[in-house]
Amino acid sequence: MTFKRKLPFLILLCAVLFSGNVAVSRFSADAESFMPFYDLKPQELVLRAEFYTTYSSSSDERKNNIWLAAKSIDNVMIDVGGEFSFNRTVGQRTEKRGYKSAKIIVNGEFAEGVGGGVCQVSTTLYNAFLVAGLRVTEYHPHSLAVSYIALSFDAMVNSGSADLRCVNGTRNPIIIRATADGDRLRIKIYGEPMKEKYIRKSVTIEELPPETLLIKDDEGLYKDLFVGERRVLSYGKKGYVTEGYLIKTVNGRKVSEKRIRKDRYASVKNVVIEGTAMPNSGESP
Repeated sequence: MTFKRKLPFLILLCAVLFSGNVAVSRFSADAESFMPFYDLKPQELVLRAEFYTTYSSSSDERKNNIWLAAKSIDNVMIDVGGEFSFNRTVGQRTEKRGYKSAKIIVNGEFAEGVGGGVCQVSTTLYNAFLVAGLRVTEYHPHSLAVSYIALSFDAMVNSGSADLRCVNGTRNPIIIRATADGDRLRIKIYGEPMKEKYIRKSVTIEELPPETLLIKDDEGLYKDLFVGERRVLSYGKKGYVTEGYLIKTVNGRKVSEKRIRKDRYASVKNVVIEGTAMPNSGESP
């Protein structure tokens, strides 16, 4: 797919020449618009790569957050040599800005928090950057494994410290297109043509079995659970040590395989309650 010309080249060229130090800007035209190269041989941009994840089973609140974040990165242009910042582009994830409370990971545990689901957007974008052959300069793994992406290919963000950053090392602009329809989150990367293709590979090095947290019912909340009896309140999940590889191919032939990261995802504990109730003997006084 190529772009159909709609913007006068002179206007676009002026925007580029007088953009100063702004490395990332908003591209105002729609999906069928035209964006010429501005190196020595102007051409039409092409679709370099695309990537999608699914989220149809998410809560309405999480779907809302994914849609908002996807909308924030849609039509963003990364100038030549410019560095994209997810946090700077998307902004603060607050209730005032329309974000809602949904599941997040805090200190190695699943919890509720404003902006839950935004990490699926950053993760999908991270993978789109990789398969588009762009250089990721900052990413952060989750502390726990997430279900919507292969291990060692997630990219956690938060408004305070963890960001996703990528540098446009090509000779021409990069344009991000993002759509979220309640089922699929799809991100497309447009730029100069590329001969190579990139394939992701996730390798599990070690599985980490979940530990068990035993809690004694000292408050007597489980009156039907007698002394010595135990009940599972929540089942844990395995943790993993994994590696992520990027395989480069040209004309269908493997050229190289590079390990790009190694991660450790903590296990989630089993939670078990131990009863303290005394059984009734059934004897009358």
